Amino acid sequence: MESVVSRCVWLVTILALLHGQAQGQLTPTAPGCSGISRGTHFIVGFTDNFQDTDLSSRELFILVVAFNNQQTTSVTISSKHQVGGKPFTETFDVDQSGFKQVRVPVELTMADTDRSFKTIDISATNEVSAYGLMYQDFTTDAFLGIPTNNLGMQYVVITPTRSRSGHFAIIGTDTDSTNVQVTMQGTATFEGRSYSRGDILSFTLSYQEAVQIQSADDLTGSIIQADKPIAVFSGSECESNPSSYCDTLTEQLVPVKSWGQEHIYTASRSTDRNQYYIVSYFPGTNVSIPYLETLTLNAGDSWEGILAGSGEVTSTNPILMMQQLATINGVTVDPSLIQVPAVEQFGSRFGFTTPPYSGGNAEGFFNFITIVVKRDARQTVYLNNAPIIVTDGILSVDEHDVPESEYISITIQVPRGEGVYYIDSQSSPVSVIVYGYEADETYGYAAGLSLNSNKQHLSLTPYFLRELGGERFSITVPCVQNSNDVTNDRKCKFSTGVGDVVVDGVQTGSYTLECNTPAFYKNGLTAVFVSLDGGSTFPYSGVIYVPSEEDLPPLVTVKQMTQEASSRVIDLNSADPILISWDRTLVGDDVSKVTVMVQVSSYNTDGFPALKDGVAVKSNVINNGTLYIPGLDLKTVINPTSDEPSLVAFYVTQYKQRRRRDNVYALRIYSGLMHVIKSVANIPCSVFSRQLDDVASGLDPCPCTSSQANVNSLNFVEANFFNSFFHPGAKNCFRSTTSSSTGSGQQCCYGNNGDILVGSPGGGTADRFAPGDHFWLHQWYDVLPWLGCCKLSDNCKAYYDKRPSDDCSDYVPPRPAGGTGDPHITSLDGKRFTFNGAGEFLMASSILHNLTFQARMEIYRDTKASVYTAVVIQTNDSAKVQVQRSNMNQTMILVDGETILQESSPIPVQYHKGLRISFNRDFSEIKIALKSGVALIVYVKPEVMSFIAQLDTKFKSQVNGLLGNMNEDPDDDLQYLNGSSLNTNASLYEIHELGLEWLVAEEDSIFTYISPYDYTTYLFPEFSPNLVTPDPNLISQEIKDLCGESFTCIFDAMTTGSLSFANETLLVTGTLETIQLMSSIKIVSCEFPEVVENGKINRSVYLENSTLRVTCDEGFYQQGSASPWCQGDGQWSSDLPVCVAEPIKVAIVLLIALASCTATVMAVLLIWAILHVKNTCKPTQVACER
Repeated sequence: MESVVSRCVWLVTILALLHGQAQGQLTPTAPGCSGISRGTHFIVGFTDNFQDTDLSSRELFILVVAFNNQQTTSVTISSKHQVGGKPFTETFDVDQSGFKQVRVPVELTMADTDRSFKTIDISATNEVSAYGLMYQDFTTDAFLGIPTNNLGMQYVVITPTRSRSGHFAIIGTDTDSTNVQVTMQGTATFEGRSYSRGDILSFTLSYQEAVQIQSADDLTGSIIQADKPIAVFSGSECESNPSSYCDTLTEQLVPVKSWGQEHIYTASRSTDRNQYYIVSYFPGTNVSIPYLETLTLNAGDSWEGILAGSGEVTSTNPILMMQQLATINGVTVDPSLIQVPAVEQFGSRFGFTTPPYSGGNAEGFFNFITIVVKRDARQTVYLNNAPIIVTDGILSVDEHDVPESEYISITIQVPRGEGVYYIDSQSSPVSVIVYGYEADETYGYAAGLSLNSNKQHLSLTPYFLRELGGERFSITVPCVQNSNDVTNDRKCKFSTGVGDVVVDGVQTGSYTLECNTPAFYKNGLTAVFVSLDGGSTFPYSGVIYVPSEEDLPPLVTVKQMTQEASSRVIDLNSADPILISWDRTLVGDDVSKVTVMVQVSSYNTDGFPALKDGVAVKSNVINNGTLYIPGLDLKTVINPTSDEPSLVAFYVTQYKQRRRRDNVYALRIYSGLMHVIKSVANIPCSVFSRQLDDVASGLDPCPCTSSQANVNSLNFVEANFFNSFFHPGAKNCFRSTTSSSTGSGQQCCYGNNGDILVGSPGGGTADRFAPGDHFWLHQWYDVLPWLGCCKLSDNCKAYYDKRPSDDCSDYVPPRPAGGTGDPHITSLDGKRFTFNGAGEFLMASSILHNLTFQARMEIYRDTKASVYTAVVIQTNDSAKVQVQRSNMNQTMILVDGETILQESSPIPVQYHKGLRISFNRDFSEIKIALKSGVALIVYVKPEVMSFIAQLDTKFKSQVNGLLGNMNEDPDDDLQYLNGSSLNTNASLYEIHELGLEWLVAEEDSIFTYISPYDYTTYLFPEFSPNLVTPDPNLISQEIKDLCGESFTCIFDAMTTGSLSFANETLLVTGTLETIQLMSSIKIVSCEFPEVVENGKINRSVYLENSTLRVTCDEGFYQQGSASPWCQGDGQWSSDLPVCVAEPIKVAIVLLIALASCTATVMAVLLIWAILHVKNTCKPTQVACER
């Protein structure tokens, strides 16, 4: 602009989303192609332009270029912001391979620092490229739009600050609210509050809402964190080059996940000089720039300088590089900001337009195109389907080698005014930059970018799948858009636990496929593969989580009127009807009729139990969500030739289901697995011998009381499922937190008094398969045989012979330890002390299982206290689990460095390699149980994090670290690295010096760092905490009322000044003391007694002082002690009595034998029998007849 030369600041931001897939040990793969910057949905915005003059000349345009050459593309542009009293919207068509320029209201320009809905939604029926163009006399610029499916959650922006205020804008693109946090690198004011360098600016965005932050200060390197994908725009009101006037700058930023490590910068001539900016997101990034020494950039660092001609910039980590135009074809011009494409972002096909006019000339800009291509592929590049030659107004400007590379730079000049252009490269990817100038104004943008992810894996929706399948599963694949033929044979392959299952897929969008899922016969992470060539190859893969069916509510409820729905049992002998109900909208709002189906289980040809093909229960059912069926009607449908109980699944699907043209079946919604009783006959347990002969192994013993089980987070979790049906007399039942190496699971049940129950009917069982890891197999091998043996017959004893209860005689509680508050530590041997560090410390390590447990401590606000903010634990046979608070004060759980998705998750439990993770609704309590014998409970509150650890006794004397050595001697727990111990009455200063020895070195840290943070971010060994014990005389009455006699509570209240902080310390300390108490109580149990032949034991509790009661079957009486009891040494007071046949029965047996004997033998036997009877006494007789 001629009349104004002023300072300008362009604000740059970093967006870091702490988000990912829980991938455990599975590594996704993808070939070397990626998503591109054309798509079907965009959300964009125009940042502020110079406002002093020429406002009347301002115009905003959206330019749309269509790529479909077979059909017209319909496009709708809309905004929530009201213009003239109503939201803006416009729909238009774009011809095949055509373009359209649409004017949008200038009121959609963002202004100053403000919130607004001045954003623009672009939706198209086919794939398009979208560009934004802001005209204003002598201050114009343009940007390339990035489709929403290629947006990311990490950004870094750049802010030239020569002229006027700079700005950045963040737009919410998720239909749920998005939390955003900015760590400022300069000053700004937002919503009445001022922010300085290092301050945290936080806000929430709704869908299509934008926040623009404007400042005259340089905000380069500011860090933005959000919890969902966003669009980020950056620019300046008006920026100038030396010897130029100022021009507005605007650009939509590429997310960090799509950055590259090799950038080719170019100029229209080899002698042209332009300004460049480089920013880093990853710490320790080395950058090589021609003719300069290697730079080392950390997160948020930047470089700016002038470079001539073309060249190659390489880096050890991905970076962002921007060009600020200063010279075009030897002419000094006003600036325009342009993304410098990385080689990783090169593409093969581009479509773009040039503006129809400029502010200073109705004929338009002098337009230029610069193409970077490999030298040996020069002849395969086409412009509008023709080789690039000088013709029809196309002027060759310059062609030169890019020094020290295999690339060349080609610059051509195209006609002034509006035009649409397509560039295709047939053998090698290229980059294309479009730009132009006129008197005192310039525009420029990258014509297109291939926005691959630095982490190549499929994007999967939803992120978990149900065991029984039938779901429509959406998959985003990088390379689908390479083909315009949507009928190509797409395939999805799922790892199901019984082999890989391949299903048909359909392309539903430019980048998306949809497949219906099969049944899965395993839980946890499983692999998904995609083929785009009919199944010949499956080059794309990802991982998905399959939770246990018992952790999810069924989509179809099946209940018999006489049964509780939670029993999952249907009796087909009952006349009571069966109610099947479902949410009708889950089948489809437009579905009027449905079919109710049932699948019965049986062994497949490989000998594995699986669901067979579905059979119709009832067809042509009105989709109103309910169906009543008489139980007898199902007898002819469910295993009609067998009376054995069955394991089945019901599902509801569209009536007259047809394959769509894309070969994908309609959606199915399933019930849970159901057990069906077909006969009232006494079924022998031998029917289930195949299942029952496969016995459990490698199980931990049960705790002796429910109180012990309740505090043993290492081995057990409460799991009460219809106890009155499956375990009569049991008040509480617990299951193993993790399965054994063979997949088995322990179940322990307890009576009303809390004592363990052993044997039928209420005792727990040694299940062949744990339901958490193997829900399907548990139903087949454990539950179905129990139903046949214990409910449909009197063979429950035979069932318990194969699935015995544990009698707790071998139970030894794990050893607890803890860390609370302003870090107070309780060692594994019970030693209590306080250590205030600032860094990452080794809490426990062991050569056994290569255990490593580390905790991060950070300074608490502006006090002399510190606090736990993160913990991480790993063994050689488990995934690594990290729990921490994000800078947005949210709880994060990372498994092997990947954040597991928790928000709105219906899954409270997840199983990963060698461990189980569970969390409550607000993620304030996370429990981690490792199969190796370690458990961790992490308590997360807004001000403080605490933990309780439990280690199996096999770690005795095998541990070192701040939690002690676990040798049952608390007096030597304050150990130095050399093995010597600090005096048990050491001062806080001495303990602090000792604690610093356990500071983890950077190379030994197992923490995952969320860029831009790294090890050094948290390292403050020089931190000097409060090392003075609080004076009791200075304690306020308020603190006394809260803390009572608790030293740790008082210490924290006085050190931090926060009663809520101290209260959390008090609560967790109380929990730890309860666990310590229950772990210290020795409960004696006698071993499960042997079976009494011809009798039974009327007792299921075998703890100390418990007395057995033996009753004999009819016709038998007891011999021996009638009431043995469990002694304090764990032995029974006497042997069990035996059950002997009544004497009269003996005589009868003998008489029968006599009938076949000689007279002499008969006489002898008769005399012997009479004498034997006379000399046999019942225990209840006072005297015997002689």
